[in-house]
Amino acid sequence: MQFILGAFADIFQPVSFAFLFIGSALGLLVGVLPGLSSPMALAILIPITFGMEPFSAFMILIGIYVGTKTGGAFSAILIRTPGTPAAAATAMEGFPMAQRGEAGRALALSIGASFCGGTASWLVAVPLVGVIGIYAVRISSADLAMIGLLALAAVSSLSGRDLLKGLMASCLGLIISTIGLDELTGMPRLTLGYYQLLGGIPFLAAIVGLFAVATVLVDISQDAASAKPPSKDGSFRMGGLLRDLWNMRKQLAVGTTIGSLLGIVPGVGSDTAGWLSYAYVKRQIEKGFLKSDRKMGEGVPQGLAAPEAANNAVTGGATIPMLTLGIPGDGSTAIMLGALMLFGLQPGPLFFRESPEMAYGILVALGVANLTTLIAAFVLIRPFTAVLRIDRAVLLGSVLVLALAGSFASTNNSFEMVVALVFGVLGYIMYRFNFSIPALALGLILGPVIESNFRRALMISRGDATVFLTSPLSLLSIVVLTAIAGKFLYDFASRSKHRSEARQGRKPGP
Repeated sequence: MQFILGAFADIFQPVSFAFLFIGSALGLLVGVLPGLSSPMALAILIPITFGMEPFSAFMILIGIYVGTKTGGAFSAILIRTPGTPAAAATAMEGFPMAQRGEAGRALALSIGASFCGGTASWLVAVPLVGVIGIYAVRISSADLAMIGLLALAAVSSLSGRDLLKGLMASCLGLIISTIGLDELTGMPRLTLGYYQLLGGIPFLAAIVGLFAVATVLVDISQDAASAKPPSKDGSFRMGGLLRDLWNMRKQLAVGTTIGSLLGIVPGVGSDTAGWLSYAYVKRQIEKGFLKSDRKMGEGVPQGLAAPEAANNAVTGGATIPMLTLGIPGDGSTAIMLGALMLFGLQPGPLFFRESPEMAYGILVALGVANLTTLIAAFVLIRPFTAVLRIDRAVLLGSVLVLALAGSFASTNNSFEMVVALVFGVLGYIMYRFNFSIPALALGLILGPVIESNFRRALMISRGDATVFLTSPLSLLSIVVLTAIAGKFLYDFASRSKHRSEARQGRKPGP
């Protein structure tokens, strides 16, 4: 407690707080621009911080890390172009809300949900630093593989009633995720002779293509280029926001729990947390547990709030293992882990004992960054909603340019732009034939996690498949997967039977 109070005192010094606020504002800007990401921003700014004091440098880095999680929602809501992959689920309900004239409410709700998710996750994580660290290090490869498969089972909730098309989309995502060098044998797979694909499909470019380029193509095909949003109102009421957050407390709690737990699991991260939270809300509405006058996809506020709470709650879960065990939970914490080492610090079990001021400073900064991001985001709501005043034809062209520029900026390689265009066409085709784009995205995200950990578990056990039954976490995942599969098969058989009976009933009599 002494070190925590000391860290609060240090952070609220004018210079330190200014650095944290600047980092949060930069994170918001990076999150808004399609194709840019938190790891990319951190990697670019680390060399700039070398001449700074370690504490001040990490105020900027932590601010960027938290700010990007919130910033990605801005472009997702206003132009249906996720600024970061973690905001892809936000676009599903946020953009329809903007089209209905609720842009200000949607943005305010995303900011409030982000703050609630990030702060709640941090408040839980701080007292449980040691416990979370011990738990994270015990997660085996078999556990990670089964957790990934269990997360992929959420495709049923993301695919509406057409389960077969949802499964086909997720399987396609899994197949595409295998492109590149086999990490165990080093053999190229499905690269078609392109050396640029040896490292796999560029994920940022694929997501930008599926959710930005495809949106432009769909709008053009529907002759929406000349259409304008029904309202350009970017205002909101603070009282209404607080009421919304209170009414959605259950969805926020579930999103925060999902994000915090998945943040601990290396490699899963905020992308999956957002989709799982979105799937939860969709299932609640379909089963009648959550009353809504709108269908999912038409601007359901709960479907926006839960993913935003989840992808911000990941920050707490992912940072704790980095500090206590030296194990990063996602790409951003991996880069910050490297930055700590460059400053001569060694995260791990002894970090809090050998460098308590720095360790507790980073831990406390993670919580305060949610506050600075909240302030910066509310200041920027009205300027950002000005995008709704742009003519739709001009806006579509701008979205396409931003999407391709963001893809190029991710690696400074024009091949990324080609990938974005290809996935944009793929997303357009899937939309026209009613296939689930989120299911494909989830397959892309979880494919490497499932494959690498599944094979690693079998290699460690020398081919003994019972390794997946020996861990309680893996066994529990298998039991839940079996129950889900059984329910899917039962529902599928029931629908087939009803369709068959309906066809027979329409046949003319003798």
